[in-house]
Order: sequence, then C-alpha cells, then structure tokens
Amino acid sequence: MQKVYNPLGFNKAYNFALWIIFGGAMFGFCLARFMYLDFSGTFCPANPVPGPNGAAPGECFYYLNSNRYKVGIIMHLAGVLPAGILAVMQFTPFIRHRWIIVHRISGYLAIILYTISLIGALMIARHAFGGGLDVQVWVGFVGIGVLICFVISYSNIKRLQIDQHRAWMLRGWFYAGAIITNRIIMILATVIISSQGPYYAVWPCAKIEFTLPHPETLASAYPACAAYANGSDPQGVSAVKADLGGDTEVNVGAGLGVSFGMALWLAVAIHAIGVEVYLGLTPKEAQRLREVSYQRQLQAGMRSAGSAGLTADRFGDAEAWSRAGHRVRQRVRQSGQL
Repeated sequence: MQKVYNPLGFNKAYNFALWIIFGGAMFGFCLARFMYLDFSGTFCPANPVPGPNGAAPGECFYYLNSNRYKVGIIMHLAGVLPAGILAVMQFTPFIRHRWIIVHRISGYLAIILYTISLIGALMIARHAFGGGLDVQVWVGFVGIGVLICFVISYSNIKRLQIDQHRAWMLRGWFYAGAIITNRIIMILATVIISSQGPYYAVWPCAKIEFTLPHPETLASAYPACAAYANGSDPQGVSAVKADLGGDTEVNVGAGLGVSFGMALWLAVAIHAIGVEVYLGLTPKEAQRLREVSYQRQLQAGMRSAGSAGLTADRFGDAEAWSRAGHRVRQRVRQSGQL
C-alpha cells in the first residue's frame, strides 16, 4: 500500500484511507452535480421528462418564478461545486509539499468561491426544501460558521501558525461536508416516515399545481385548493402527505421537505463530533506542525515563536508552549515517568 499512498505524500495508511473516504465523497458528490450548472437544461428543465430531475420535486417552482431565487441557486451551485473540488486538492499532501504556490492560489480561490455560494444559499434559504425555520437557521448558522472557520484558518496561516491553520480548515470543510451526509439521512428518514406515517407538509396551492403532472386535477386531488383553482384565493395552501412512494411527485417532494431540516442538524452534529475526534487522535501531527511553525515564525522575526497565531496559550489558560518544554515533556512521557 505504501507504493500507492507515498507518491501522494501520505506517510500513514490511515490518513490515506480517510482521504479516500471523505475526499472521495466530496469529489464524487461535487463532480456528479456539475451538470446542474446547466440550469434550464438539467436542473430545472422547462419540460421535464418523467422521473427524477436535478432539483427536488417542487423546488423549481420558486427558481423559475423569481429572479432572486434563480440567481441565488445558480450562485450557490457555481460557487460550492468547484470549491468542493479544490478542497480535495488542498488536503492532498503532494500538492502542499511540491506545489506550494498551487496550494496557496487554490486556497484563496476556494474561500472566494465558498463565499459566493454562501451568499446564494442565504438568498434561497427561505424556500429551500420548504424553507422551515430549522432550515433557515441551519443555513445561516452553519454557512456563516464555516466561513468563520476559514477566516480563523486564514488568519493563522498569515501568522505562520500551521497547526491551527490545519485544524480550522479541517473543521470548516467537515462542517460544509455535512450536506453530503444530509442526503443519506434525508433519504433514509423519508423512507421511514413514508412507511410509519402519515406525516404532512403544508404547500402553497400554486406549488402543488406546478408539481402535479396533470394540473387540472388540483381541485379534486386537494379540495383545500378549490378556491385557488377558481381564482378566488391566490394564496391558498393545502396539506400534502409526505410519502416517497406516493401517487405523484408532490408526495415525494413533501417527504423530502419534512426530513430535510432534521437531516441537516443531525449530519452537522455527526461531522462536528467526528472532526474533533480526529483532531484529538492526531496530537503528534499537530505538534510536528507546531515545530514547523516555530521555525518559520523564528525566521520571520515574529514574537512568541511557536504561538504567534491564534493559540490557546495566548487567549486561554493553556500552559505556555515552548520548544524546550515540549521536548522535555515528550522525553518524560517516553521514559514512563509521566
């Protein structure tokens, strides 16, 4: 296996395995959705063929009837998909070690693209998969939280604090990657609620009419929309059964919408715990990078070499880090006295 992962810059098999699993998921997810940049042809076709298309059932109602939401979803897709591809490159050791200028330029570009995608996500959050408050809060909290992670990471690398740059960049992309795990949880949850329901979502009658394969059946299929159908209540709404195996795509869209917000929060919780577990299990790598940071900060003439960035010993009550102190503690641990 070393013949496989050493040329990519990996020194340990477990790091290569994690890169394959998580980097592969990110790369595959983004690559598979690049076709959605063809908004009118693939994502929201004017005359969709039967079966699944790009967007979830009913989502294109807002994208095709509002320039704001159309611009927002295009910005989101055009920003986050290439940013996800660049993120996988950023975590490839060979590129960081051999092509440092590529690593730097790709890093700046990934942050810029993510920021563009975040603006687009905030523009569409009101109606994304039903636009519930749980979804809107997630988009704001996690979306802006990821950007804050990137800003902290950028601040640390400008101060040559490489260990903290690594930690915060890992946190940011793992939080962002929760959207992939979200899809798995959402589909599983929709299958479960479809069999154990009934669960219902409230949809505007206009959205139901847009999604129905035969809009003329609106009033008979959803009696609450009868007033909308005859033009007397343009703001009419109706309950829609959430059912993945339902008669129409309206039921499928309702099922995905009911599960979406829950899946978002569960996915980001899993990713947040997972990345902290990984960081906690790799202290030697963090210390190695802190040694490198110390050398580079010393060469740059920075004060508090080894802790020139945003470190816990500068802003918290952690013991002050020193190169000599770290080596003494390391030797004591190795001798079994501590």
